[in-house]
Amino acid sequence: MTELLNTCMRIRHFRILHGMTQKALGIAVGFPQGSADIRIAQYESGVRTPKQNLLCQMAKALGVSPSTLAVPRIKDSDELRCLLIALEDECGIKFSPQSDNAKAIYESYGKGAKNDENL
Repeated sequence: MTELLNTCMRIRHFRILHGMTQKALGIAVGFPQGSADIRIAQYESGVRTPKQNLLCQMAKALGVSPSTLAVPRIKDSDELRCLLIALEDECGIKFSPQSDNAKAIYESYGKGAKNDENL
């Protein structure tokens, strides 16, 4: 999941998941056909950062919410704690500390899933 920790990789991930080429996504958001793929490649590589209105257009073309493409910025431990509580409440994910190394074990929807290599 670490590959989705930045906006450029999220754009790429959801574009591929949606089965779109860079050119198709570029055209869908209004770029000229001749440079549509180049522009999307620049956003996916991180050379350019999309402004909020373009991010919204990309999200619409990909069938996801704009917040799906954006990476949340966590300023401090209180904000992180609130985010974890929200994940527990909204997604059924349970977090708990694991020994001294501050990793987390989570159980998702009672399945007992364990994912400590990516945390």
